[in-house]
Amino acid sequence: MKASQATKTGPHGRVAGLLEELSETLGLIIESARRGEDLHIFQYKASARDILVGLDRELNFELAGDLSQTLRVMYNEAAKRIQLDGNEAYVERIESAREMILEIEKAWTEIVSFN
Repeated sequence: MKASQATKTGPHGRVAGLLEELSETLGLIIESARRGEDLHIFQYKASARDILVGLDRELNFELAGDLSQTLRVMYNEAAKRIQLDGNEAYVERIESAREMILEIEKAWTEIVSFN
């Protein structure tokens, strides 16, 4: 489900769309880093940060307290991995952030399918 489609399905769908978009953006960062396309990396990192901010805004601490807190910690960790630059482990850090987001996306997709 794309973010534009997710908007029609309420908050759960918006989160699913944002997670999918973030996963795709992290993939683009990885591809650009492997090709040495610094301008694209910069642009995709900015997009990833914006998506993470959007995901954080969707957290509902009243409804999902501990889960929301856990997701916030994971989003912050993904943001840290994305922001660190400059050494050979950069692609590996982005890949690990992407794996983390893919796991969240997979679980969230299951949640959305029940709603």
